[in-house]
Amino acid sequence: MGIPFIVSGLIVKKQNQDFRTLRNRFQPTFHHEYDNYTQYVPLVATWSMELAGVESRSSWKELIVSNVFSAALMAGFVNTLKYTTKEMRPDNSSNNSFPSGHTATAFMCATILHKEYGMLSPWYSIGGYTLAGITGITRQLNNRHWIGDVLVGAGIGMISTDLGYFFSDLIFHKNATGTRSTHHFINRYDAPSFLSLNMGFATGPSTLRTAELYDTEEGTPLGMRLHTGTSTVVSAEGAYFFNAYIGLGGRLRVATVPVIADIPEENKKHFDLDNDLKEGAPVNMYLLDGLESDHLGMCDIDLGLYFSYPLSSRFLIGSKLLAGRRTNANFTLNSISRINPAIFDRQKVSQEAYDQFYKADVDYYIQQEGLSVQEMLQGTFIDEEFLHIRKSSTFKLGTGLSLAYRYKENAALRLYCDYDFASPRLTYDLKNSWADEDGNREVRSYSKRTPMHNFTFGTSIAFMF
Repeated sequence: MGIPFIVSGLIVKKQNQDFRTLRNRFQPTFHHEYDNYTQYVPLVATWSMELAGVESRSSWKELIVSNVFSAALMAGFVNTLKYTTKEMRPDNSSNNSFPSGHTATAFMCATILHKEYGMLSPWYSIGGYTLAGITGITRQLNNRHWIGDVLVGAGIGMISTDLGYFFSDLIFHKNATGTRSTHHFINRYDAPSFLSLNMGFATGPSTLRTAELYDTEEGTPLGMRLHTGTSTVVSAEGAYFFNAYIGLGGRLRVATVPVIADIPEENKKHFDLDNDLKEGAPVNMYLLDGLESDHLGMCDIDLGLYFSYPLSSRFLIGSKLLAGRRTNANFTLNSISRINPAIFDRQKVSQEAYDQFYKADVDYYIQQEGLSVQEMLQGTFIDEEFLHIRKSSTFKLGTGLSLAYRYKENAALRLYCDYDFASPRLTYDLKNSWADEDGNREVRSYSKRTPMHNFTFGTSIAFMF
């Protein structure tokens, strides 16, 4: 199962910055150090049960040898990649981010627990991998790792343990006849309870419904349309089945949605960006060039019914009916502007008007920023938080179809297509006036409900129990 994690991590690596943006919007001040300890808990549990005499897969010698091999291989893989890729951490503290050593250790320890006691009860495996998952998520929330680092680290931890046990079994001449068999017959009608990690791409909506924005009350319209692109989606999902056909479960889903602002060129020319015209100036000092693109973050929490139909002992068709809440993170678009050359044209702007409305700003750029007039006219200027979308939460519904292949008794790969609907009321705060000396600026707010029909196509790795 480690290989799909590594592949997923390499694929999602391109969205590292986008998922870090989600962290900064939902939990920007998160900082806890329990991940330094949770990574080892599954291993401590394994050795504690071994000391207590609970029957396991391995003898003491076999356990020690397999664990040493696993740790050595994991450390070798992780450190080789860390000091060859030299990727900077999200918090810029060091350049050894890829992959996550904490996550690799956590999944190595969880896989050891799974191999030793998972056949005794699946809840040992579920507990171990849950703690490993919490460790990986916490590394991201602590701003110490990118999402790609964590997924690849998880895969390395699992593969290293598989190889460690493989070499140990060779040394002790251990085979399937001398241990509990790990290749049990799969009963077609067993309850298909599962815990999975999903990754996919979502479509829709093509645009966000925005209220019309004006530079001043009854003034010039902005005419903005917010176009959305294909979303990257990562989710954790699980369900407990009462029989082969029906169960209860839930899903935690996060998505990063690229948003591009489209504004008609004519509106850019006439939009009173910093309220110069409102205050009586003959022309705008700043001309709007556009808005910076960004990503809107969404987090869904769902609960509901899960359905399954066994096509054979290894292939299952699944479906679900879910209800829950969708939270949209705070979202900001910055304006990009340039200096209007007309302020230096004395046929359009008199010296008196120049001295009253523009001179102070021009002198600031010349004296404080060291810019010439020509450099000012050629450069662009960023006004942060020009447009702000407030955090909101709304009710949502979801369903979906999946096809799962159980390549082992306790592991499966799934293809899925999910449909989710929500209709959040988004509130837009327009801050087109520049801040005064006290940091205050005029803010106007608009609200609009935006129906969101999202289709997600993806793959998942499922632990079956």
